[in-house]
Amino acid sequence: MLKPAVVDFIEFATKSGNIDLQMEEITIQKGSKLAGLTLHECGIGKDLGVIIVGVRQANGEMKFNPTFRTTIDIGDTLIALGEISKLKILEETAKVEK
Repeated sequence: MLKPAVVDFIEFATKSGNIDLQMEEITIQKGSKLAGLTLHECGIGKDLGVIIVGVRQANGEMKFNPTFRTTIDIGDTLIALGEISKLKILEETAKVEK
């Protein structure tokens, strides 16, 4: 085992039935209400309990472990970890606001 605590956590989170975690790529589309906000302002962590582990910016630059001050821009792709139902909500929010 490379990292026993990491392996234990992943097994617990994904196979025990206690938490239904998944990792997704969610792209911020033009017109999304998330565009122009920081991770703190948009409430992804606080309101949805989703963890943003990385942001691939529209220019291709990757930011790992972004801070709450990281601004989300149109075309950015969020690398998100969370419950499937919460990730679906985030995905809908990343689309054009209706």
